[in-house]
Amino acid sequence: MKNNNIDTALVLAAGFGRRMLPLTKNKPKPLIEVNNRALIDYCINSLKKSGIKKIIVNVHYQSEQIIHYLKKNNPEITISNESKKLLDTGGGIKKALSLVIAKNILVMNSDVLWNNYASRSINSLIAKFDDKNMDSLLLTTKLENADGYSGKGDFTKDSKNLLKRYSHDQLTEPLVYCGMQIINRKQYEKYNSDVFSANKIWDQNIAKKRLFTVVTTKKFNHVGTKDSVVRLNK
Repeated sequence: MKNNNIDTALVLAAGFGRRMLPLTKNKPKPLIEVNNRALIDYCINSLKKSGIKKIIVNVHYQSEQIIHYLKKNNPEITISNESKKLLDTGGGIKKALSLVIAKNILVMNSDVLWNNYASRSINSLIAKFDDKNMDSLLLTTKLENADGYSGKGDFTKDSKNLLKRYSHDQLTEPLVYCGMQIINRKQYEKYNSDVFSANKIWDQNIAKKRLFTVVTTKKFNHVGTKDSVVRLNK
């Protein structure tokens, strides 16, 4: 039976944004503006549009700026504060889960720009998530749809949308992670470290054949560098 009652989301906003220097020297990456709008606002608005009721944002670098910004514009948002110690993506998710009761939550990177398609992508993930068979459900796309992505691919899938890691000697087409996933909380709570990458969880999922994907045909922008910000603002 599918669990589609997902009403809670975490926006990952704790990174340093070093590849975006000098723009992030005195400002955190989630507050960098594209078309006169902070990156984090694109995330929050798309989550609200898709029907998400509770939003958490984790913070570390220049945390006070993000906290002040959110209190002013979205005071209902919950802050997961990592100011004293950066916990990496997996650790950040684990800490944030202590602030909510939801069994499954949607996790979204703050440096992905989706234009008008974000809420549809969120809804398609929610519709497909089945916690009886899945521990994590990732949104992915083909390389040609990933603007601002400089890698060679992250995953490949089989006919059942089951994911495994992409290696460059494979003949199958690579897929790129789009910075959006739904996760079951148990696997993070059971992980025996507080500082770890979400990749550790994905590797566990792959071993258990419980890492799945929804593949989108829509373009997305990974806003990770100064050049990507300049390009998008043009």
